[in-house]
Amino acid sequence: MDKALTQKIIDRLAASKNPAILAHIRPDGDAFGSLLGLGHTLKERGQNPSLYVEGGMISMYQFLPGANLVQDLPSQLPKETDCVIALDTSTRERLGQKTLAWPQPIDVVIDHHISNPGYGKLNLIISDIPSTTGVLFHIFEQASWKVTPAAATCLYTGLTTDTGSFRYRGTNALTLNTAAKLVELGADPAEIAKQCYLSISHERYALRKLVTDTISIKDSKKSAFLTILPEFYVKSGAKSEDTEGIIEDVSSIQGVEVGSLFEFTSDGGLRVSLRSKGKIDVNSIASSFGGGGHKAAAGIRFTNEAEKNRDLVLQAISKAVATLKS
Repeated sequence: MDKALTQKIIDRLAASKNPAILAHIRPDGDAFGSLLGLGHTLKERGQNPSLYVEGGMISMYQFLPGANLVQDLPSQLPKETDCVIALDTSTRERLGQKTLAWPQPIDVVIDHHISNPGYGKLNLIISDIPSTTGVLFHIFEQASWKVTPAAATCLYTGLTTDTGSFRYRGTNALTLNTAAKLVELGADPAEIAKQCYLSISHERYALRKLVTDTISIKDSKKSAFLTILPEFYVKSGAKSEDTEGIIEDVSSIQGVEVGSLFEFTSDGGLRVSLRSKGKIDVNSIASSFGGGGHKAAAGIRFTNEAEKNRDLVLQAISKAVATLKS
């Protein structure tokens, strides 16, 4: 980690009295964990952070301490905002459509997505750390800032969800050491695991069943994909947030090197999630279509021609898988 750059970011964060902290659209555990982890830590220092994400808090992560602090994106930031911080968000657009009209620039970007181009005045992007909460924890350590049990819970949640409960490639000794320190600071691994993995709503389960039934295995059983259609939400009563984790059902199949999930949206668009077990760089595939992420996990969003673009992505996956030795 670049200590000089990190210190500049520490100084910028410390100088702010009324920072606005943002995370990406369709937020996951790392987005909310980062948002609240930094929010708690700055509040502990006597600062007055505002926490924003498109749509506000979702039910799955209501258990996080301070969940009520997370607000939907406003049309404009409060005039007293003196620092805008983007967390876990690989591109400026993924902060949300409303933010594009704000006059304030993005002062600080803290992220771990290798595809992040660095759209802030100060950019700390560490792809070797598997979650943005992990990056934040190392910032707090360098700054010698107090991490409360509430902050530790939020940071640990981001770390465990973005590593697939420490299963994904990229999890290393540093990752586990960070997790251990967060437990020492007050995070409860069993309770967090219960909330994240053992508390699926009936609607979420119904959606999962509908999606799993769409499975298609191809490329000599080395790739597989799932499909979400708009009517699945009507049938199941689920929400878009309930798609989190579904892709693991296909990427976990023995022999499958690339798993993908294609979500057709009611406005004619397409959201694509890609997962790899390590032999295929799905960030490279996603980047060729304007998306991005990590080598083992990436995403793409298309605004039109959904079926055509799905077929193009599948062709790119097939081409990549064909390079593997049997």
